[in-house]
Amino acid sequence: MKLLASILALNIFAFANTTMCYINNIKDISKVESKKFDGGECKGKYSIDDMKAKSWSVDDIKISKKDNGFDFIYILKKDIKSSSKIDYDKLSKVVEKNKKEDEKKLIFSNGEKIYKTKCQSCHGSKGELTPQNVSLAINKYDLDTLQDTMRAYTWNEQDKGFAMVMKPYADIVTPKDIKGIYEYLKSINK
Repeated sequence: MKLLASILALNIFAFANTTMCYINNIKDISKVESKKFDGGECKGKYSIDDMKAKSWSVDDIKISKKDNGFDFIYILKKDIKSSSKIDYDKLSKVVEKNKKEDEKKLIFSNGEKIYKTKCQSCHGSKGELTPQNVSLAINKYDLDTLQDTMRAYTWNEQDKGFAMVMKPYADIVTPKDIKGIYEYLKSINK
């Protein structure tokens, strides 16, 4: 969210110019915008009408009454037309894609950590062992089978003599953890 707010702020400042033009001692205010203004991008060469023709828009006007007429200060803004303008739909898709990639990396990392600290001692460094020869090596399981097996231990539906060993582990891992373990095993068994 901070990234998006920063990009929005950058877009506002990077793609808009602001300038201040002024003119003093104007007696007939009806034609003020057709007179040449000093300061900023007007540079004594351009009127407000000229600036509008150059895609500038009036953002603010300050008028002060003086003894010999009126002083005008115009704040003008111009949107810069740029091929590098940000496409917010594309930006949202990129941000969402990065979130998903970060989540995948986190799931994988957690799966690797859990496998190495909780599973590896019985199932082997690559999931290749069959503890007490009562099941397949878990590196042969697809994701659904691994998840179903862990759920079965949690619900006391699976017992080939070692449910008491597996149940505490099955009770603490989440479906995302199991997916991470699966992805980790898949990556090291290519």
